[in-house]
Amino acid sequence: MKEKSSTETGIRELHIRAIISSAINGKKSFAFWKKQGQPQLQGVIDLGEEPQTDKSPLEETTPGFLVSPFLNEARNKDIKIKADLVFNPTENESYFNMTIASGVASTQVDAFINGSKELEQPGLPTDYFPLSDKNSVGENFQKVVEKAVRQIKQGLLYKVVPSRYKEIAYPEGWDFIAAFEKLHLLYPNAFVYVFGIPGIGTWMGATPELLLSIVDGRWFKSVALAGTQRVPGSGDLSQVAWTQKEIEEQALVARYIINCFKKIRLREYDEKGPKTIKAGDLAHLKTEFHVDMEDVNFPQLGSVMLDLLHPTSAVCGMPLEPSLQFLKENEAHSREYFSGYLGPVNIEGATQLFVNLRCMKLLADGARLYAGAGVTEDSIPEKELEETELKFQTLMRLF
Repeated sequence: MKEKSSTETGIRELHIRAIISSAINGKKSFAFWKKQGQPQLQGVIDLGEEPQTDKSPLEETTPGFLVSPFLNEARNKDIKIKADLVFNPTENESYFNMTIASGVASTQVDAFINGSKELEQPGLPTDYFPLSDKNSVGENFQKVVEKAVRQIKQGLLYKVVPSRYKEIAYPEGWDFIAAFEKLHLLYPNAFVYVFGIPGIGTWMGATPELLLSIVDGRWFKSVALAGTQRVPGSGDLSQVAWTQKEIEEQALVARYIINCFKKIRLREYDEKGPKTIKAGDLAHLKTEFHVDMEDVNFPQLGSVMLDLLHPTSAVCGMPLEPSLQFLKENEAHSREYFSGYLGPVNIEGATQLFVNLRCMKLLADGARLYAGAGVTEDSIPEKELEETELKFQTLMRLF
């Protein structure tokens, strides 16, 4: 670690390993992330004693990193990691400038800085890396898909998105901070993150799907993303040929967003797409929706749409209630924060929340990777299983 100036100025140069080490030593919540298309990492530390839930509207909440589960159940809570300390990269991107939020006591900052010197490579405390739940047995994914197809053909559902997980043992010497630094270099077009909350756990991922963003309190954006194929060896996206099943699946997700606009009688939006985009080694169909919140005189659009959008049809299904009921009855595991949403809020004038896909929960002796697949009446169980394996590969590259 090298110091640039005193704590009183609010700025220090720290390495990411020292920052995360200090957070774990002090049992503090932390988050680091890289925005889509940007090479630099950013981070925040919450110096509070307990994780906090912030129910404030997006437009009014204090800066931080928001983490919300697929379902807000008793043991899966939405958490705001407050931006008591904010980290931005220096010219040497291995180090970060630390800025202290107003109202944060200098004694708290000193304790944090001192903690960063104690642990060069974090261990695996169970507050952050829980033991694997051996009682959690995965269901037969293909049988769930078969049941879903039957219900869709009976007219009970249009689409449903079952999920599965697999657990991977850590290779000898595997280090999650080094893995995260590798992850953010591997996927320049994804939102890449790691967060740790004591008592909740540590998660890492590289998700391609924006739920919503708000820039400068004016520019709203949401995305419909669906369909999955491996990118051709040539890398030429014009060679990707989409099936009718994939086109219809993506159209359902886009229609879901449009229906949310209709519920609030919003007609003034720009729709761009669908077009084929690349996310790591996978290709998807993507449609973007843009709204000028000032023109439509809707300053709370972000908060209103967040309540309407989550959980989206891309992670749950359509119609929402029967799809959700199907998943509750047929998924033998809890998704926890998989297919929830997360991201920075009100940092540097922007809020970006992403659907938590291509993610894993870090356990004491291995990682639990999650993936889902959109099922329609044309789905073939073996193909849907193959799609989840393709999605696992995003993070398998770290092992």
